[in-house]
Amino acid sequence: MINSLRIPLPIPHGWFCLSWSKDLDVGQVSTIKFCNREIVLFRTEEGLPVAISPFCPHLGAHLGKGGKVEGESIQCPFHGWCWDGSGKGTKVPYAENIPKAALKPVLGTYQVEETNGVIMCWYDEQDRSPYFDVPSFSEFNSPNKEWGKLHTFEYKIGTCLQEIAENDVDQAHFPTVHRSPSLPETDTKQEGIYRRTVAETLMDPSNNESVSKEYRDTYKDKFVTTFTRESWGLGTVLLRMNNLPPTGGEFVMLNVSSPVDLENSILRWQMRVTKDIEDEVGSAIIDGIANGLNDDIPIWENKRYKENPLLCDGDGPINKFRTWVDQFYK
Repeated sequence: MINSLRIPLPIPHGWFCLSWSKDLDVGQVSTIKFCNREIVLFRTEEGLPVAISPFCPHLGAHLGKGGKVEGESIQCPFHGWCWDGSGKGTKVPYAENIPKAALKPVLGTYQVEETNGVIMCWYDEQDRSPYFDVPSFSEFNSPNKEWGKLHTFEYKIGTCLQEIAENDVDQAHFPTVHRSPSLPETDTKQEGIYRRTVAETLMDPSNNESVSKEYRDTYKDKFVTTFTRESWGLGTVLLRMNNLPPTGGEFVMLNVSSPVDLENSILRWQMRVTKDIEDEVGSAIIDGIANGLNDDIPIWENKRYKENPLLCDGDGPINKFRTWVDQFYK
């Protein structure tokens, strides 16, 4: 039987981004579509992010539609019952006692971690506990004075995370889609949920159509650079480039992603370069990478996932990558 879905893949398990930290103020309540379900996210008065199921265990009101933060709890807009981050009731304003059943975790909750300027949430369809941690990076938590301005980008894309991540190992698409040299991997390590690849490529910002005209003249010489890409599951990817001209500067990019549903995702990118190259090649690199994704989006949003693709010897290690990804569907 032929599956009618354009993307016949389940949502993988792992840590995925719920929100930028800066977008959730103390006392703020947000309703977020996440992994084919709704989640209510709020920040307590002490500043902690909390993620819960949306419907009050009392009579089913939506806690994200009119709910208010009260201390370390969220108050239901219907009858004022309050619930904390563990899913327990903390207050019933018109009753002398909280029902015993409400003193136990009866409201669904999600485990969250806040680091790198984002709020990450653990998702597992079978409700298993996290078995790996969210990595933290100094460049996005406490960068030293050598690092320049932080640039953030957000993309809503009509495809799944595997299709997006698979792009990185699809060597043959770079010349066709991005009009740039391919990125053949010179070193690959796959160990559990961790994946690391190293690739070398020739960069020419002054002749890269993805670089805006205002940045093309900031650095006119071609140069070879090494991409080091590290992944922790499908939700966190770190990309580094070192020894960038003319002074040996550095580039770092953090990609934290999130499934919205089976066929839609959100990518949140953060990039920065060291100050010594910020006004030259650094600006062109950031601009070119941010704009280059726009070449991929129309293809992703109109293609169908091929479970058994017809590949040739120049396509790159797509099947090896899929073997690694398969663990996040189990």
